[in-house]
Amino acid sequence: MSLNVVSKNPVISIVIPTHNRRDSLSELLDSIFIEMDPVVPFEVIVVLDGCVDGSVEYVKSLCKQRPELKYISKHAEGPAKARNVGVSISRGDIIAFTDDDCIVTKDWISNIMKSFEDDSLVGLQGKTSTYKHLCSPLTHQIDNQHGSVDFPTCNVAIRRDAFLNIGGFDESFPYAHNEDADLGWRLEKLGTVKFIPSMEIIHPPRKEKLSKLIRRMKILESEFLLYHKNKQDYKRKRAVNPWVNIYGKMFCKHLPLIFKSRFRFILQPSIFLQGIFINISWWVSLLYLIPTFMEAEKTYRDKYQKKTTQGVSIQKPVLPKEVS
Repeated sequence: MSLNVVSKNPVISIVIPTHNRRDSLSELLDSIFIEMDPVVPFEVIVVLDGCVDGSVEYVKSLCKQRPELKYISKHAEGPAKARNVGVSISRGDIIAFTDDDCIVTKDWISNIMKSFEDDSLVGLQGKTSTYKHLCSPLTHQIDNQHGSVDFPTCNVAIRRDAFLNIGGFDESFPYAHNEDADLGWRLEKLGTVKFIPSMEIIHPPRKEKLSKLIRRMKILESEFLLYHKNKQDYKRKRAVNPWVNIYGKMFCKHLPLIFKSRFRFILQPSIFLQGIFINISWWVSLLYLIPTFMEAEKTYRDKYQKKTTQGVSIQKPVLPKEVS
């Protein structure tokens, strides 16, 4: 039997970082408040990370109707910082993360709670599905059907004490890339993290700006930080080092396969040509970024030369004024 979700003592806190995605954020919150079947008291914390698209006003208005919703508005500092800030004002013993471009399924919370009946588990990774027929070279989507070593935090749940024990997300990652893998790998050192197929969300294909897509390769700078923090895990789960991963796997293997897949859209000239352009831009970018990657290699090697791979302490944020 479902319990009253309006509670001063939520069992689960859903933390959502968002940056200028008002429309998809609205879809996500509708799926939580209207479609989802809650089985325990819960709260939803939206961290508005430098939003200037009306998201702040929308969430403020929704808070008047949904007492289990609260928000915090802050300067744009990336999803790792935003998630840490969300956890810092949360109250649940279980922290569930999803993203502002996702949709949760009806039994999402109930399957999280059932899975955590196993006391040996410190974290869960759920299944993420997409609408494959809507995917194109111009869309972003996540499809994680069997579990991923990347620990995509669009669909994970972690015991609060475990999250705090490992120090939360490392906010020093230069881009929104690999901070989730780093968290997952550190979490596995604390206890068992299990993939739960029934803990499902939907990540619809979302159209991205062409300018953002062609600059995507720059996020691979984060590979060097992940490697020097977690060398053994990186070698076991990715490649012997970032250079092999980026130029051996990505440049020579994955990008040619992606290039070949573009020809599915040859009867859609605009999408096809943009897809080809994106691919060529990625190859050129990876060559252009070699000096940047060499500097990153030196910086992170020197930084972690004498450090263990236990991660960094969570930073206690200075909370902005706009807290509801």
